Amino acid sequence: MSKRNFFNITESTPQGVKKFYFLDYFLILLQSCNISDDPQKIFTVFKTLKEKERLGESKYKKLIIDDSEELSDSQVARYKYTFKQVISESLSCGLLNEKEHLLSLTKKGRNTLNIGLRDKRAFYDVILKILEKKYSAFYHLIKLCYEQNSSKNGLLIFPIYSPRKLGFDKKEMKTNNHLIKYSNKLRVTLEKDIEKFLSVKMSLKEPEKELIKKLIDDDILVSGDLDNLFNSLKYNAIIGRFRKFWLNYFLNEIYEYPFSFTTFNIWVERGKQLGVIHTTEFYPNFDGRLVYPTSIIVEDNKNNDLVKAYDYGQGEFLFIHKPKWKNNKNKFIDTLHNSYFDLKNNKRTNFIRISDLREKVCYKLKLPTFIFNNFLQETYNESLKGETKIQISLEADRLPQETSAMYLKREPVIINNQQKNIIAIDYKK
Repeated sequence: MSKRNFFNITESTPQGVKKFYFLDYFLILLQSCNISDDPQKIFTVFKTLKEKERLGESKYKKLIIDDSEELSDSQVARYKYTFKQVISESLSCGLLNEKEHLLSLTKKGRNTLNIGLRDKRAFYDVILKILEKKYSAFYHLIKLCYEQNSSKNGLLIFPIYSPRKLGFDKKEMKTNNHLIKYSNKLRVTLEKDIEKFLSVKMSLKEPEKELIKKLIDDDILVSGDLDNLFNSLKYNAIIGRFRKFWLNYFLNEIYEYPFSFTTFNIWVERGKQLGVIHTTEFYPNFDGRLVYPTSIIVEDNKNNDLVKAYDYGQGEFLFIHKPKWKNNKNKFIDTLHNSYFDLKNNKRTNFIRISDLREKVCYKLKLPTFIFNNFLQETYNESLKGETKIQISLEADRLPQETSAMYLKREPVIINNQQKNIIAIDYKK
């Protein structure tokens, strides 16, 4: 892969980011500090707002609000950990002051809070400037994407294949030989993905040998004894070792990202909220994760669909792809329609998941998710008026709150203040 020389902003420290994903944590902390300066009282308000906004401890939002009056000790510990992380980053970003263990809003913090209370998207725009001034993390990340895969507009792939996906039944995987065969097939599959998506032909035999050696050194595999049984109780942990190894190999060795996977994950998830990066683990017919930029860093821009978001002060600017509806209406509707039929093929029903359709359209048009949501609402409303060449049917289907899942792993689409999950499209009769 290509060598890079753009890591030259000396004050840049992407690895200094604190461990939380949701940018709304900044807002609820500022709201909490606006009520009191006492950390204990601030935490009480923070905890309430966190539950109200359904902010989980991971990168996923909760599906339900916890109505229980008492949190478990472990829940309180996790909440306090997140609370302290958000405080630490807010202090370092100049949003808060701390004096004699009391917290107060700075002028910047108060202005940011006022913007957030009026307009969430404007709040994100302000947070982007604050974060990029401190870390320059997106400067690194966006340039890395384009440098590593310019032919596909900065697409990074992180394939993940379970044994079952590659034809191995868990119940039949009992010996070292089964794990070796899985490893071999996984390696070949990854090589094919690299050639297909990154346009690079490379052998992964050496890193596979390194992985196998590590498993032998840790007494998970026994060297030379292929018929030996491995500990079936450790099956999930063993497969997790394969997954972690290859994800880190792609990030650090193939893409040459110089920081940890944890740092990468935090910035990618934050970037998705800000509109500079898109990431998904649910792209139709792809096993794993896709990451690609929905922004660009250039010295000059004449494309009205690209909106200036940050000035690096050295002749380069960050532009986010925020196309205007009136200029892109026909292109969006055509892409929406074509993508719908791509997904509908071989299905017995006319309805498909909107979240699947969104992934296809966002990738083809390099749209942030919030732009897709806005455009779909515009399309639907014009369809109701008979102003488009297509007809759209939207249904709530089964609401996420009615499922047994704990976390919302795919963002819902809100159309006219109602959550919609499935869609059908047809030509207007």
